[in-house]
Amino acid sequence: MKNLGKISVIVLFLLSIFVGSFTVYSISKVQSYGTLINYLGIVRGATQRLVKLELQQQPHDELIAYIDDIIYDLKNTDGKYGLEKIPNVDYQQQFSALNTLWHRVKSNIYAVRQNPANSPLLLQSSEVHFEIANNTVFAADNYTTSKSHQLTLLSALMLAGIIIMWIALFMVYLRKLYSLENSNKTLYDITTKDPLTGAYNFETFKKKAQKLLTQTTKKYSLSYVDFADFKYINDVFGYKYGDEILINYAATISNELRTGEVLGRVSADNFVILRYYNEKNDIMVRQQQVDIKITEFMHDMYGGQAVSVQCGICYLEDLAEDLQIEGILDRANYARKTVKTGLNRKYAVYDESIRKQLRYEKSIENRMLKSLENEEFLVYFQPKVDLQTGRATQAEALVRWQTDEGLIIPPDKFIPIFEKKYLISSLDQYVFKKVCAFIRRRLDAGLPVNTISVNVSRLQFYNSDFVKIYEDIKNKFRIPDHLLEIEITESIAFDNVTFLEKTVSELKSKGFLISIDDFGTGFSSLSLLKNIPIDVLKIDQSFFRESIHKEKDNIVIKGIIDLVNKLSIRTVAEGIETAEQVAFLKSVNCNMIQGYFFYKPLPEDKFEAILNKEYAVKKTAPAADSKVLAAENWTLQNN
Repeated sequence: MKNLGKISVIVLFLLSIFVGSFTVYSISKVQSYGTLINYLGIVRGATQRLVKLELQQQPHDELIAYIDDIIYDLKNTDGKYGLEKIPNVDYQQQFSALNTLWHRVKSNIYAVRQNPANSPLLLQSSEVHFEIANNTVFAADNYTTSKSHQLTLLSALMLAGIIIMWIALFMVYLRKLYSLENSNKTLYDITTKDPLTGAYNFETFKKKAQKLLTQTTKKYSLSYVDFADFKYINDVFGYKYGDEILINYAATISNELRTGEVLGRVSADNFVILRYYNEKNDIMVRQQQVDIKITEFMHDMYGGQAVSVQCGICYLEDLAEDLQIEGILDRANYARKTVKTGLNRKYAVYDESIRKQLRYEKSIENRMLKSLENEEFLVYFQPKVDLQTGRATQAEALVRWQTDEGLIIPPDKFIPIFEKKYLISSLDQYVFKKVCAFIRRRLDAGLPVNTISVNVSRLQFYNSDFVKIYEDIKNKFRIPDHLLEIEITESIAFDNVTFLEKTVSELKSKGFLISIDDFGTGFSSLSLLKNIPIDVLKIDQSFFRESIHKEKDNIVIKGIIDLVNKLSIRTVAEGIETAEQVAFLKSVNCNMIQGYFFYKPLPEDKFEAILNKEYAVKKTAPAADSKVLAAENWTLQNN
């Protein structure tokens, strides 16, 4: 084996000498061809100058002799210029013609010297000579270029072969060393790095973070990050899409980290970052910049689909006790858990109030499933009043939680927790079934009923079986078409317009009415409504409440309602509390009103009493009708 190695080295050494010699020869050959082309150019240019002088009756025999010498050397290769002979048929033919024309030009020169009247013959022959000289130069250049490429390629291949053989031999000698080094590196990466994102794994992060905290006096913060609704991203768009987001996010953070800072991946879509700062706001600004970049990445790569980032931040200087990394992580995670799911990036900074809030949320979590099984959730109905008739025959179904102790918990206290624990779909379906049961009971009793709207969450809407589940429930209770209205919030609806159009069309084909809820709280475009077959647009109270006293804003609101009405979409104004608001909305032809001015959310029995009264023969105006009249009187009194 050792002898074979020595022989290999000797052979490679000799081959290297050969390749080097061949390369020198190739360069010399190319240079000689270049010299030949230069002299061909001299023949072309010198001949034209000679003709010009002769036509001006300025004989130049030295120039003739110079050109003769070059022509001779080009032809015989044994002249004083030491020129090469190009072994190329095209070149030889062109040069032969050039040689013949040169002798013709010389003959015409002598004829002109004897008789200037022969000048046209000289001029004509010089033009042909110039053309043939050009062709000869091009032929030589083409051959030289081709030969140069061949020699260069051959030299490169030979050199590459030698290099490869040297490398192969080198690798044989260092194989064990490299194998050991690679094994050590692989083992290090496996034990310290996350294989998907390249960030440190959680255990390694904690060790490195703890080391940094004990070795420096810098002011540090710990950020605990995760993505809102990442589960539905994986479910709807696939794990490959989700992985690309995580990889890009980790790379974006890594690029902005400084020496003395560290990134780790906890699990799934959770990351932790230890950063130092001079001012606390520095951390928030840096985190926001990273989150903006990942949002832009998602918009650019995936047609506008994006998820928001939730981030809890713990500043070590705010902690009363001196904690190890585990305790700091817990507090940053506490802060993260208080961030509500939504489209906008949201951040929370740890303080003691967060701990109290989390204890409350934990108590809610522990009771959610059991409360659903025990049917502790009550459906309330908030009537919608038709501004033209004053009747309140339609309503929106809302949910309240009545604990076994009789305590009523408002929705803003438990719905965000249901969303975080991915139980919101179960609650959505629970409410939907209760509404269907209510409608079926009235129909079976021969009592009139009108459209009831129900809300669906983001997780429910993007469930691949959403339409089928709701259709099956509707059919189970034998609910006629157009008695059920599905409310989709603006943020969900316009998050993915293509998916929205498809889902709305499917729902419509199954007999559901569709409404867009909370319109005006986001950044959706009215132009999108022309392509989506919705039935109702619900205008959020913030959209007009702040504008009710502003003439220009009122014009905008009126324009929106006019446009929507022309698209055959009915409008519902939410959160209406004053006669002034009612009067304005009626004046701009808003169809329906929902709010405390008429009715707050009512238990089922009280709403049913209103329905029975509205559909009965009216001897006196109902309460809602009277309030509409009161709003009209307000308008008359203030105009």
